[in-house]
Amino acid sequence: MLIVVGFILLIKGADLLVRAAASIAKKFNLSEMLIGLTIVAIGTSLPEIFITVTSSIDGHSDLIVGNAIGSCVCNFLFVIGLTSLIRPVKLDKRIVNIHLPISVAAMLLILFLGNTEKLGEVGLISKWQGGVLLLCTVVYILYTIYEEKKIKDKELDDEIIKEVEEIEIKSKSVGTIIIYTVLGLVGLKFGADFVVNNSILIAQNLGWSESFIGATIVAAGTALPEIVTGIISARRGETGLLLGNITGSNIVNLCLLIGLGAVICPIVFDAEFNRSLIILIAVTIILQLIGIFSKNSKVNRLTGFVLILGYVLYVLSMA
Repeated sequence: MLIVVGFILLIKGADLLVRAAASIAKKFNLSEMLIGLTIVAIGTSLPEIFITVTSSIDGHSDLIVGNAIGSCVCNFLFVIGLTSLIRPVKLDKRIVNIHLPISVAAMLLILFLGNTEKLGEVGLISKWQGGVLLLCTVVYILYTIYEEKKIKDKELDDEIIKEVEEIEIKSKSVGTIIIYTVLGLVGLKFGADFVVNNSILIAQNLGWSESFIGATIVAAGTALPEIVTGIISARRGETGLLLGNITGSNIVNLCLLIGLGAVICPIVFDAEFNRSLIILIAVTIILQLIGIFSKNSKVNRLTGFVLILGYVLYVLSMA
C-alpha cells in the first residue's frame, strides 16, 4: 500500500513541478513546442530520477539498473502490446530508421561500460562512465530538439502542442508557482522514499533480488504514465507518435538514470543485467524489423498479444 501511495505522490509531484516550470517558461514567452520538447518531456522522467537518487544514496544500485532496463522492456513490450490490442500502433519511419538504432547504440554502450571495469567477479559502472552516459543524454535531447525544429509535419507539431495544452499552462502568480514547486518536490521526495524503502522490504521479506523488484514492481509503476498515454492515444486513434515517445523515453531513462546513479555512487553491474540488456536489444531490433517489413508499418492486434506474452515471459524469467 505504501508503494502505491509512493507512486501517487511521485506522479502528482512531477505534475505540479511541470505545471510550475511551464508557467515560468510561459512568462518568458517560450513557445509551446519548446515547452513540450523540454519541460514536459523531462517532467515525465522525474519519478524515475528521484527513485534513482534515493536508491543511489542508500546504496541500492540493483534497483537503479533493474528499474531502468525493466521500464524499457515494459514500454516496448507491454505498453505497445496493450495499445495495439485497442488499436493498431503505427510505427513512424523516422523513429524506426533513426531513433531505434540510437536506442540500440545506447544499450550497447551500457553493456560495454558495465563490463569494462570489474569489482571482483562483477562489473562496475564508475563515476566517469556515469558522466559519459549523462553527456550522451544531453546530446540526445539537443539532437531531438534540433530534429523537431527541422520537421515541417503540421500533425506532429499539433500533437506536441496538444500535450502541452493538456497540462493547462497558464500564467500563474509567483505565489502559486512557489507553492506548486514546494508541493511537487515534497511529493517526489516522500514518494521516492516510500517506493524505494518498501520495495527493499518486500525483496528482503520474500527473498527476491532487488534487481527483480526494480525490473517488475518499480518499473511497472514508473511506466504508468506511458501506459495511460498509450491507452488514451489508442482511444483517440492517434497512435502515430507512441513509438517515438516511448523510444525517446527509453533512451533518456537508460542513459540518464544509470548515468546519474553512477555519478552519485558507482553502480555494481552483475551478469543478470547483461542478459536483460541483450533481451532488450533483441526486442528493439524486432520492433525495427516490424516497422520495416510489416504491412502499413503497424503493430496489429496479434503482434500486440505476442508482445504482451513476451513481457509475461520476461517477468517470469527474472523471478
